[in-house]
Amino acid sequence: MTRQHKPDRKLTDDERTALSPHLLPGINKSPRYMFRVCQSETGKKVIHMSSLFKVFTVFVLIQILGCVIWWRRLRQTPRGRVALLALFLLGNLPWPFFYMALSQPDPPSTWIASAMIRLFLTWQVGVFIWLYIVAEIAIILLVFYRIPQKLLQFFRKRKSRSDFPPDETPSVNAGRRAFLLQTTRKAVWAGAIGGGAWGLVRSEFGPKVVSHTVSLPNLPRSLDGMTIAHLSDIHVGLWTPHKDIPRIMAITRDLRPDMVVITGDIIDHNPSFSKTLVQHIHLLKQVPLGVYAVIGNHDIYTGANAVSESLSSGGITMLRNRHHVLRDEGLPLAMVGVDDPGRRWLGSGGHIPLDQAMKGLSPDDFPIFLVHRPTGFYPAKAREIQLTLCGHTHGGQFGLPGGPNLADVAYEFTHGLYQRGNSVLHVSAGTGAVGLPFRLGVPAEIALLRLTS
Repeated sequence: MTRQHKPDRKLTDDERTALSPHLLPGINKSPRYMFRVCQSETGKKVIHMSSLFKVFTVFVLIQILGCVIWWRRLRQTPRGRVALLALFLLGNLPWPFFYMALSQPDPPSTWIASAMIRLFLTWQVGVFIWLYIVAEIAIILLVFYRIPQKLLQFFRKRKSRSDFPPDETPSVNAGRRAFLLQTTRKAVWAGAIGGGAWGLVRSEFGPKVVSHTVSLPNLPRSLDGMTIAHLSDIHVGLWTPHKDIPRIMAITRDLRPDMVVITGDIIDHNPSFSKTLVQHIHLLKQVPLGVYAVIGNHDIYTGANAVSESLSSGGITMLRNRHHVLRDEGLPLAMVGVDDPGRRWLGSGGHIPLDQAMKGLSPDDFPIFLVHRPTGFYPAKAREIQLTLCGHTHGGQFGLPGGPNLADVAYEFTHGLYQRGNSVLHVSAGTGAVGLPFRLGVPAEIALLRLTS
Protein backbone atom coordinates (compact mmCIF):
# COMPACT_ATOMS: atom_id res chain seq x y z
CA MET A 1 0.00 0.00 0.00
CA THR A 2 1.41 3.37 -1.01
CA ARG A 3 1.89 5.73 1.88
CA GLN A 4 0.10 9.02 1.32
CA HIS A 5 2.31 12.08 1.71
CA LYS A 6 1.14 14.60 4.27
CA PRO A 7 2.30 18.19 4.01
CA ASP A 8 4.64 19.39 6.74
CA ARG A 9 3.08 21.63 9.36
CA LYS A 10 4.00 23.19 12.67
CA LEU A 11 3.79 20.82 15.60
CA THR A 12 1.67 21.54 18.65
CA ASP A 13 3.08 21.43 22.18
CA ASP A 14 1.55 17.99 22.77
CA GLU A 15 3.00 16.68 19.50
CA ARG A 16 6.44 18.00 20.38
CA THR A 17 6.21 16.20 23.72
CA ALA A 18 5.13 12.98 21.99
CA LEU A 19 8.03 13.23 19.54
CA SER A 20 10.64 13.90 22.23
CA PRO A 21 11.89 10.26 22.26
CA HIS A 22 12.68 10.67 18.56
CA LEU A 23 15.03 13.61 19.04
CA LEU A 24 18.37 12.92 17.47
CA PRO A 25 21.24 12.06 19.86
CA GLY A 26 23.35 14.97 21.02
CA ILE A 27 20.57 17.55 20.58
CA ASN A 28 19.53 19.54 23.63
CA LYS A 29 16.10 18.37 24.81
CA SER A 30 15.41 21.50 26.86
CA PRO A 31 12.11 23.27 26.07
CA ARG A 32 14.23 26.32 25.27
CA TYR A 33 16.71 25.70 22.46
CA MET A 34 18.40 27.38 19.53
CA PHE A 35 17.98 24.50 17.08
CA ARG A 36 16.36 21.12 17.45
CA VAL A 37 16.12 18.22 15.03
CA CYS A 38 13.20 15.79 15.16
CA GLN A 39 11.18 13.62 12.85
CA SER A 40 8.03 14.85 11.18
CA GLU A 41 4.95 12.73 10.56
CA THR A 42 6.32 11.90 7.13
CA GLY A 43 9.54 10.55 8.61
CA LYS A 44 11.65 13.48 7.46
CA LYS A 45 14.23 15.08 9.70
CA VAL A 46 13.02 18.58 10.48
CA ILE A 47 15.13 21.38 11.94
CA HIS A 48 13.17 23.61 14.31
CA MET A 49 14.57 27.08 14.97
CA SER A 50 13.53 28.53 18.31
CA SER A 51 11.47 31.71 18.49
CA LEU A 52 14.20 33.28 20.61
CA PHE A 53 16.81 32.68 17.90
CA LYS A 54 14.49 34.21 15.30
CA VAL A 55 14.00 37.30 17.48
CA PHE A 56 17.76 37.50 18.09
CA THR A 57 18.47 37.32 14.35
CA VAL A 58 15.93 40.02 13.43
CA PHE A 59 17.00 42.44 16.17
CA VAL A 60 20.74 42.06 15.52
CA LEU A 61 20.36 42.42 11.73
CA ILE A 62 18.32 45.60 12.20
CA GLN A 63 20.99 47.01 14.52
CA ILE A 64 23.73 46.10 12.06
CA LEU A 65 21.84 47.95 9.33
CA GLY A 66 21.50 50.99 11.56
CA CYS A 67 25.19 50.84 12.48
CA VAL A 68 26.21 50.67 8.81
CA ILE A 69 24.14 53.78 8.05
CA TRP A 70 25.59 55.74 10.96
CA TRP A 71 29.11 54.40 10.31
CA ARG A 72 29.07 56.07 6.93
CA ARG A 73 27.73 59.32 8.37
CA LEU A 74 30.43 59.37 11.05
CA ARG A 75 33.38 58.91 8.70
CA GLN A 76 34.74 62.34 9.69
CA THR A 77 34.47 61.61 13.44
CA PRO A 78 36.57 58.60 14.52
CA ARG A 79 35.47 58.95 18.15
CA GLY A 80 31.86 58.76 17.04
CA ARG A 81 32.57 55.49 15.26
CA VAL A 82 34.25 54.08 18.36
CA ALA A 83 31.24 55.12 20.47
CA LEU A 84 28.86 53.55 17.93
CA LEU A 85 30.77 50.26 17.96
CA ALA A 86 30.91 50.24 21.77
CA LEU A 87 27.17 50.91 21.99
CA PHE A 88 26.42 48.04 19.63
CA LEU A 89 28.60 45.60 21.59
CA LEU A 90 27.33 46.66 25.01
CA GLY A 91 23.73 46.54 23.80
CA ASN A 92 24.09 42.94 22.63
CA LEU A 93 26.39 41.41 25.24
CA PRO A 94 23.45 40.36 27.49
CA TRP A 95 21.98 38.06 24.80
CA PRO A 96 23.66 34.90 26.20
CA PHE A 97 22.43 35.72 29.69
CA PHE A 98 18.96 36.41 28.30
CA TYR A 99 18.96 32.94 26.73
CA MET A 100 20.07 31.39 30.03
CA ALA A 101 17.29 33.23 31.87
CA LEU A 102 14.72 31.60 29.59
CA SER A 103 16.21 28.12 29.58
CA GLN A 104 17.03 27.57 33.26
CA PRO A 105 14.48 25.81 35.51
CA ASP A 106 14.66 28.69 38.03
CA PRO A 107 14.22 32.36 37.16
CA PRO A 108 17.03 34.87 37.68
CA SER A 109 17.22 36.94 40.83
CA THR A 110 14.98 39.94 41.38
CA TRP A 111 17.83 42.42 41.02
CA ILE A 112 18.99 40.98 37.70
CA ALA A 113 15.48 40.72 36.26
CA SER A 114 14.47 44.24 37.26
CA ALA A 115 17.73 46.02 36.42
CA MET A 116 19.86 44.29 33.81
CA ILE A 117 17.27 42.48 31.71
CA ARG A 118 14.69 45.29 31.68
CA LEU A 119 17.31 47.79 30.52
CA PHE A 120 18.53 45.33 27.90
CA LEU A 121 15.03 44.66 26.57
CA THR A 122 14.25 48.38 26.57
CA TRP A 123 17.33 49.01 24.45
CA GLN A 124 16.59 46.17 22.01
CA VAL A 125 12.90 46.94 21.48
CA GLY A 126 13.51 50.70 21.56
CA VAL A 127 16.07 50.50 18.75
CA PHE A 128 13.73 48.27 16.75
CA ILE A 129 10.79 50.67 17.12
CA TRP A 130 12.97 53.73 16.43
CA LEU A 131 14.33 52.28 13.19
CA TYR A 132 10.83 51.16 12.19
CA ILE A 133 9.48 54.69 12.69
CA VAL A 134 12.41 56.17 10.78
CA ALA A 135 11.71 53.76 7.89
CA GLU A 136 8.01 54.67 7.89
CA ILE A 137 8.80 58.40 7.82
CA ALA A 138 11.32 57.85 5.00
CA ILE A 139 8.73 55.98 2.93
CA ILE A 140 6.12 58.71 3.51
CA LEU A 141 8.58 61.42 2.49
CA LEU A 142 9.60 59.43 -0.57
CA VAL A 143 6.02 58.81 -1.75
CA PHE A 144 4.47 62.18 -0.93
CA TYR A 145 7.44 64.53 -1.34
CA ARG A 146 10.48 63.32 -3.24
CA ILE A 147 8.71 61.48 -6.05
CA PRO A 148 6.16 64.29 -6.73
CA GLN A 149 9.00 66.81 -6.59
CA LYS A 150 10.99 64.89 -9.19
CA LEU A 151 7.92 64.56 -11.41
CA LEU A 152 7.27 68.30 -11.21
CA GLN A 153 10.88 69.02 -12.06
CA PHE A 154 10.64 66.73 -15.05
CA PHE A 155 7.39 68.09 -16.49
CA ARG A 156 7.88 71.76 -15.71
CA LYS A 157 11.55 71.80 -16.65
CA ARG A 158 12.38 74.19 -13.89
CA LYS A 159 14.95 76.83 -14.48
CA SER A 160 18.52 76.06 -13.65
CA ARG A 161 20.16 77.35 -10.47
CA SER A 162 21.95 80.06 -12.49
CA ASP A 163 18.65 81.89 -12.91
CA PHE A 164 18.56 82.74 -9.22
CA PRO A 165 20.36 85.80 -7.89
CA PRO A 166 23.86 84.70 -6.82
CA ASP A 167 23.99 83.04 -3.40
CA GLU A 168 20.58 84.41 -2.40
CA THR A 169 17.53 82.16 -2.72
CA PRO A 170 19.34 78.82 -2.59
CA SER A 171 21.25 79.78 0.54
CA VAL A 172 18.11 81.06 2.25
CA ASN A 173 16.21 77.87 1.43
CA ALA A 174 19.15 75.73 2.51
CA GLY A 175 19.36 77.60 5.81
CA ARG A 176 15.67 77.12 6.46
CA ARG A 177 15.84 73.43 5.67
CA ALA A 178 18.84 72.96 7.95
CA PHE A 179 17.09 74.82 10.79
CA LEU A 180 13.86 72.84 10.40
CA LEU A 181 15.76 69.56 10.20
CA GLN A 182 17.78 70.24 13.35
CA THR A 183 14.71 71.45 15.24
CA THR A 184 12.75 68.35 14.22
CA ARG A 185 15.56 66.04 15.28
CA LYS A 186 15.84 67.68 18.69
CA ALA A 187 12.08 67.59 19.19
CA VAL A 188 11.86 63.90 18.26
CA TRP A 189 14.73 62.93 20.56
CA ALA A 190 13.44 65.08 23.42
CA GLY A 191 9.92 63.68 23.04
CA ALA A 192 11.10 60.07 22.84
CA ILE A 193 13.49 60.30 25.80
CA GLY A 194 11.14 62.42 27.91
CA GLY A 195 8.08 60.29 27.15
CA GLY A 196 9.97 57.06 27.77
CA ALA A 197 11.37 58.33 31.08
CA TRP A 198 7.91 59.49 32.21
CA GLY A 199 6.34 56.16 31.22
CA LEU A 200 9.05 54.20 33.03
CA VAL A 201 8.69 56.28 36.22
CA ARG A 202 4.88 56.25 36.05
CA SER A 203 4.83 52.46 35.66
CA GLU A 204 6.58 52.15 39.03
CA PHE A 205 3.55 53.66 40.78
CA GLY A 206 0.80 51.62 39.14
CA PRO A 207 -1.57 50.02 38.74
CA LYS A 208 -4.47 52.39 39.24
CA VAL A 209 -7.94 51.22 40.24
CA VAL A 210 -10.88 51.92 37.91
CA SER A 211 -14.49 51.22 38.88
CA HIS A 212 -17.42 50.41 36.61
CA THR A 213 -21.07 49.65 37.26
CA VAL A 214 -22.28 47.01 34.81
CA SER A 215 -26.01 46.77 34.21
CA LEU A 216 -27.20 43.34 33.06
CA PRO A 217 -30.94 42.94 32.42
CA ASN A 218 -31.16 39.20 33.16
CA LEU A 219 -28.86 39.15 36.18
CA PRO A 220 -30.33 36.94 38.93
CA ARG A 221 -31.40 38.82 42.03
CA SER A 222 -28.93 36.90 44.19
CA LEU A 223 -26.06 38.26 42.09
CA ASP A 224 -27.19 41.89 42.22
CA GLY A 225 -24.38 43.97 43.76
CA MET A 226 -21.71 41.33 43.23
CA THR A 227 -18.20 42.77 42.69
CA ILE A 228 -15.48 41.33 40.44
CA ALA A 229 -11.85 42.44 40.42
CA HIS A 230 -10.65 42.08 36.83
CA LEU A 231 -6.91 41.61 36.27
CA SER A 232 -5.27 40.80 32.97
CA ASP A 233 -1.91 40.66 31.22
CA ILE A 234 0.22 40.59 34.35
CA HIS A 235 3.17 39.18 32.36
CA VAL A 236 5.00 37.88 35.41
CA GLY A 237 8.55 37.43 34.15
CA LEU A 238 11.22 39.59 32.63
CA TRP A 239 8.76 42.39 31.80
CA THR A 240 7.17 42.68 35.25
CA PRO A 241 9.58 42.92 38.23
CA HIS A 242 8.98 40.50 41.08
CA LYS A 243 8.47 43.37 43.52
CA ASP A 244 5.35 44.45 41.62
CA ILE A 245 3.46 41.21 42.22
CA PRO A 246 2.76 41.58 45.99
CA ARG A 247 1.69 45.18 45.36
CA ILE A 248 -0.79 44.09 42.67
CA MET A 249 -2.16 41.34 44.91
CA ALA A 250 -2.43 43.68 47.92
CA ILE A 251 -4.28 46.38 45.95
CA THR A 252 -6.70 43.73 44.66
CA ARG A 253 -7.26 42.34 48.16
CA ASP A 254 -7.94 45.79 49.61
CA LEU A 255 -10.78 46.29 47.10
CA ARG A 256 -12.60 43.43 48.91
CA PRO A 257 -14.14 41.94 45.76
CA ASP A 258 -16.44 38.94 45.82
CA MET A 259 -14.39 37.33 43.04
CA VAL A 260 -11.10 37.84 41.19
CA VAL A 261 -10.61 36.96 37.52
CA ILE A 262 -7.39 37.01 35.45
CA THR A 263 -7.97 36.97 31.69
CA GLY A 264 -4.72 35.56 30.34
CA ASP A 265 -1.08 36.44 29.68
CA ILE A 266 -0.28 35.68 33.29
CA ILE A 267 3.25 34.23 32.95
CA ASP A 268 5.89 35.14 30.41
CA HIS A 269 9.16 33.70 29.08
CA ASN A 270 9.69 30.85 31.60
CA PRO A 271 7.09 28.71 33.42
CA SER A 272 9.20 28.96 36.58
CA PHE A 273 8.14 32.61 36.91
CA SER A 274 4.73 31.30 38.04
CA LYS A 275 6.38 30.60 41.40
CA THR A 276 6.48 34.35 41.97
CA LEU A 277 2.71 34.67 41.55
CA VAL A 278 1.93 31.55 43.56
CA GLN A 279 4.16 32.83 46.35
CA HIS A 280 1.91 35.88 46.81
CA ILE A 281 -1.50 34.50 45.79
CA HIS A 282 -2.21 33.86 49.47
CA LEU A 283 -3.03 37.58 49.69
CA LEU A 284 -6.26 36.75 47.84
CA LYS A 285 -7.31 33.79 49.98
CA GLN A 286 -9.94 35.91 51.72
CA VAL A 287 -11.80 36.53 48.42
CA PRO A 288 -15.18 34.80 49.07
CA LEU A 289 -15.77 33.21 45.65
CA GLY A 290 -12.15 32.57 44.72
CA VAL A 291 -9.80 33.38 41.83
CA TYR A 292 -10.47 32.26 38.23
CA ALA A 293 -8.12 32.50 35.27
CA VAL A 294 -7.77 31.59 31.60
CA ILE A 295 -4.76 31.00 29.36
CA GLY A 296 -3.51 33.81 27.07
CA ASN A 297 -1.28 33.70 24.03
CA HIS A 298 1.88 34.45 26.05
CA ASP A 299 0.99 31.61 28.42
CA ILE A 300 0.84 29.39 25.33
CA TYR A 301 4.29 30.55 24.21
CA THR A 302 5.63 29.96 27.73
CA GLY A 303 4.05 26.53 28.17
CA ALA A 304 0.34 26.38 28.89
CA ASN A 305 0.31 23.08 30.76
CA ALA A 306 3.21 24.01 33.04
CA VAL A 307 1.72 27.44 33.75
CA SER A 308 -1.75 25.99 34.41
CA GLU A 309 -0.48 23.27 36.76
CA SER A 310 1.59 25.72 38.77
CA LEU A 311 -1.22 28.27 39.14
CA SER A 312 -3.71 25.53 40.04
CA SER A 313 -1.38 24.40 42.81
CA GLY A 314 -1.60 27.92 44.22
CA GLY A 315 -5.39 27.79 44.46
CA ILE A 316 -6.37 29.48 41.20
CA THR A 317 -9.23 27.80 39.32
CA MET A 318 -8.06 27.44 35.73
CA LEU A 319 -10.88 27.46 33.17
CA ARG A 320 -9.41 25.64 30.20
CA ASN A 321 -12.25 25.20 27.72
CA ARG A 322 -14.68 24.39 30.51
CA HIS A 323 -17.02 26.00 33.01
CA HIS A 324 -17.26 26.04 36.78
CA VAL A 325 -20.67 26.29 38.48
CA LEU A 326 -20.95 27.96 41.88
CA ARG A 327 -24.05 26.07 43.01
CA ASP A 328 -22.19 24.89 46.13
CA GLU A 329 -21.89 28.55 47.13
CA GLY A 330 -25.64 28.94 46.67
CA LEU A 331 -25.34 31.06 43.53
CA PRO A 332 -26.85 30.46 40.06
CA LEU A 333 -23.51 31.47 38.50
CA ALA A 334 -21.23 29.72 36.01
CA MET A 335 -17.72 30.91 35.15
CA VAL A 336 -16.93 29.93 31.57
CA GLY A 337 -13.39 30.12 30.18
CA VAL A 338 -11.41 29.13 27.09
CA ASP A 339 -7.74 28.90 26.18
CA ASP A 340 -6.35 31.40 23.71
CA PRO A 341 -5.55 29.71 20.37
CA GLY A 342 -2.04 31.15 20.70
CA ARG A 343 -1.46 32.03 17.05
CA ARG A 344 -0.49 35.56 16.06
CA TRP A 345 -0.99 38.71 18.09
CA LEU A 346 -3.52 40.25 15.71
CA GLY A 347 -7.04 38.98 15.16
CA SER A 348 -8.71 36.11 16.94
CA GLY A 349 -5.68 33.84 16.72
CA GLY A 350 -7.88 30.93 15.72
CA HIS A 351 -11.05 29.10 16.75
CA ILE A 352 -12.50 29.85 20.19
CA PRO A 353 -13.95 26.60 21.65
CA LEU A 354 -16.89 28.25 23.40
CA ASP A 355 -19.29 25.42 22.58
CA GLN A 356 -16.99 22.95 24.29
CA ALA A 357 -16.66 25.19 27.34
CA MET A 358 -20.44 25.54 27.71
CA LYS A 359 -21.27 21.89 27.10
CA GLY A 360 -23.65 20.64 29.81
CA LEU A 361 -24.26 24.10 31.26
CA SER A 362 -27.72 24.50 32.76
CA PRO A 363 -29.87 27.35 31.38
CA ASP A 364 -30.65 28.24 35.00
CA ASP A 365 -27.04 29.32 35.60
CA PHE A 366 -25.95 32.83 34.67
CA PRO A 367 -22.72 32.59 32.64
CA ILE A 368 -19.78 35.01 32.80
CA PHE A 369 -17.32 34.41 29.98
CA LEU A 370 -13.56 34.78 30.45
CA VAL A 371 -11.49 34.96 27.27
CA HIS A 372 -8.14 36.54 26.50
CA ARG A 373 -8.87 38.43 23.27
CA PRO A 374 -11.74 40.87 22.67
CA THR A 375 -12.62 38.97 19.48
CA GLY A 376 -14.33 36.44 21.74
CA PHE A 377 -17.11 38.93 22.42
CA TYR A 378 -19.19 38.29 19.30
CA PRO A 379 -19.27 34.47 19.72
CA ALA A 380 -20.35 35.06 23.32
CA LYS A 381 -23.02 37.52 22.23
CA ALA A 382 -24.31 34.96 19.73
CA ARG A 383 -24.72 32.54 22.66
CA GLU A 384 -26.59 35.28 24.59
CA ILE A 385 -23.87 35.58 27.22
CA GLN A 386 -24.40 38.99 28.80
CA LEU A 387 -20.96 39.60 30.33
CA THR A 388 -17.58 38.93 28.72
CA LEU A 389 -14.26 39.86 30.33
CA CYS A 390 -10.99 39.97 28.38
CA GLY A 391 -7.62 41.68 28.00
CA HIS A 392 -4.80 41.19 25.45
CA THR A 393 -4.72 44.73 24.01
CA HIS A 394 -3.02 46.45 27.00
CA GLY A 395 -5.24 49.36 26.03
CA GLY A 396 -2.66 49.92 23.32
CA GLN A 397 0.05 50.44 26.02
CA PHE A 398 0.83 53.70 24.20
CA GLY A 399 -1.84 56.26 23.40
CA LEU A 400 -3.43 59.57 24.22
CA PRO A 401 -5.10 59.67 27.66
CA GLY A 402 -8.74 58.79 27.07
CA GLY A 403 -8.20 58.90 23.30
CA PRO A 404 -6.77 56.79 20.46
CA ASN A 405 -4.19 54.12 21.22
CA LEU A 406 -1.99 51.72 19.24
CA ALA A 407 -4.43 48.82 19.59
CA ASP A 408 -7.09 50.77 17.67
CA VAL A 409 -5.42 49.77 14.40
CA ALA A 410 -5.99 46.07 15.13
CA TYR A 411 -9.11 45.70 17.27
CA GLU A 412 -12.60 47.14 17.47
CA PHE A 413 -12.61 46.90 21.27
CA THR A 414 -9.41 48.01 23.00
CA HIS A 415 -10.10 49.38 26.49
CA GLY A 416 -13.01 49.82 28.86
CA LEU A 417 -16.70 48.94 28.67
CA TYR A 418 -18.63 48.22 25.46
CA GLN A 419 -22.26 47.24 25.00
CA ARG A 420 -23.96 45.62 22.03
CA GLY A 421 -27.61 44.87 22.66
CA ASN A 422 -27.92 43.12 26.03
CA SER A 423 -24.28 41.94 26.01
CA VAL A 424 -21.49 43.83 27.74
CA LEU A 425 -17.73 43.51 27.20
CA HIS A 426 -15.01 44.78 29.50
CA VAL A 427 -11.50 45.02 28.05
CA SER A 428 -8.81 45.46 30.68
CA ALA A 429 -5.75 47.60 29.96
CA GLY A 430 -3.79 45.05 31.98
CA THR A 431 -1.36 45.40 34.86
CA GLY A 432 1.87 44.53 33.05
CA ALA A 433 3.67 45.50 29.88
CA VAL A 434 5.33 43.78 26.95
CA GLY A 435 7.90 44.88 24.40
CA LEU A 436 8.95 48.02 26.25
CA PRO A 437 8.62 47.68 30.05
CA PHE A 438 6.56 50.84 30.47
CA ARG A 439 3.36 52.53 29.32
CA LEU A 440 2.59 55.99 28.00
CA GLY A 441 -0.88 57.53 28.19
CA VAL A 442 -2.45 54.17 29.12
CA PRO A 443 -1.64 53.35 32.76
CA ALA A 444 -1.79 49.84 34.18
CA GLU A 445 -5.07 49.13 35.89
CA ILE A 446 -7.11 46.86 38.11
CA ALA A 447 -10.82 47.10 37.32
CA LEU A 448 -13.53 46.67 39.94
CA LEU A 449 -16.84 45.75 38.32
CA ARG A 450 -20.11 45.98 40.24
CA LEU A 451 -22.97 44.00 38.71
CA THR A 452 -26.52 45.34 38.83
CA SER A 453 -29.77 44.09 37.33
